[in-house]
Amino acid sequence: MLKKLIIFIFILFSFTVIAVANFCQIRGNVLLNYSVLPGVGSGAEPGIGVLVYLEPIQPTPGLPQQFITKTSASFEFINLTPGQYKITISKPQFKTQILQVALSPGETKIINVMLEPEKISSLDSSTVGMNYNPSTDRVYIAFPADTDAVGGIPHSSGPEDVPDMAAIQYGHNPLEYADRKYFSDYGQDGIMMYNSVNSLSIMSSQTDGKIKAIVKVDARVHLITFHPSYRKLYALDYKSNFYVISPEQNNKVINKFSLSNESIPSDIVVNQNYAYITLMGPNPKLVSLDSSKDFPVSAIEFYKNHKTKKLGVLQPNGLSLSPDNDKLFVSYGDTSQGYLLTINPKNLEVINILKVGSQPLGVATPDGRRVYVANYNDNTVSLVDAKNNIEVGKFRTGYRPSKIVVHPSLKWVYVSNEGSNTISVIDVLASKIVANIQTSEGPSFMGIDPNGLKMYVSCKIAKKVNVIDLSKNSVIATTIPGLFSTPAGIAVKK
Repeated sequence: MLKKLIIFIFILFSFTVIAVANFCQIRGNVLLNYSVLPGVGSGAEPGIGVLVYLEPIQPTPGLPQQFITKTSASFEFINLTPGQYKITISKPQFKTQILQVALSPGETKIINVMLEPEKISSLDSSTVGMNYNPSTDRVYIAFPADTDAVGGIPHSSGPEDVPDMAAIQYGHNPLEYADRKYFSDYGQDGIMMYNSVNSLSIMSSQTDGKIKAIVKVDARVHLITFHPSYRKLYALDYKSNFYVISPEQNNKVINKFSLSNESIPSDIVVNQNYAYITLMGPNPKLVSLDSSKDFPVSAIEFYKNHKTKKLGVLQPNGLSLSPDNDKLFVSYGDTSQGYLLTINPKNLEVINILKVGSQPLGVATPDGRRVYVANYNDNTVSLVDAKNNIEVGKFRTGYRPSKIVVHPSLKWVYVSNEGSNTISVIDVLASKIVANIQTSEGPSFMGIDPNGLKMYVSCKIAKKVNVIDLSKNSVIATTIPGLFSTPAGIAVKK
């Protein structure tokens, strides 16, 4: 009897060993490719939150299984029967991969995949507003919500100031503010942050100050500008998502893709054929996009460029393109130093580097020869002779000069002074400040009507948009404060 029991146990053990030996496994790792082209995004990152769905293909027995990747970005399926399997690997905003795998008895299959970003051709977004009239409602204003941005930026610091680099020191993520005293007013909305609303507001150029419609967006868009044809509006949010919006299709978002997962866009300029974007972050860069295809084509990484890497850990901010499209000007610096970079738009080669004031932000040129640079920490605007690459003068503006725009007539340059709540008006030919326009608190982004009669100014601390009559250099209207949102970029349609 004992002998029979031993034989039975041996047979059962042998069967179990054989069965286990026949079982199979599938293991692997997932990467997410945040680069839309080589040298353009931020490279591959571990694929966290990726759904891996396994289905046996008949006649292989078994039930479907799924695995969601965590911080290790790995997945595994064990104790599988030999046979054929279908694996679907997916994550929102990335292209789904579908694989077929054949498993032999006892085989362990290792599968490593990289998901590519998905180019979205159509998103559900449109204009809402009872009285919206596309022929007259032509002033577009970005209203990013006052919520914390990914990366640990405290809302008490005013995350809407990130593109200005007003007092930011970049090291590693999360981002750190070096000086918060200028942003103390933002703490008041801290308890209401979850009521914040992201939107693009549209004002009428006839009924100034009245918001007539809203473009629905889910992200904190802060930079907007029109293509010269005015048939497309480009927008960028704090996560470096690039949006293409069609005013002709009721302001529908017709394309969206990611430029980076580690950077914050600081400025954008567009000509007939290309769009140029500066990105601040651990790997600051300038990206060029083909505006006919609305997709990146090249980039320059400043820390790797042989001409700019010697300047140290600095960040790009303002952008301006010469009227003949032959030169691209970039402000580049930090809280203690600053430079104006002259770049060839065709190949993104750095042509010249010129030292200017500390923390250079806004840049503008009326003619390609004169270039104006707002030195935020110096309270000055540098006047640069771009032909000879020399600084020929400085204007003493108000406190904390930020953005610069040029009047359509090319006769005047306007500088927003965030700290003193004024707009300085520079006469280009006379080369002097001829007026200082008083505004609401915290003027920053400016947009001028193409006919040159009015200017629209985002006042961040007041959370209002001022409308300025440029013939009188005075504020003639003001929007009501945004609902837990702060006005940022402004673009005015023809």
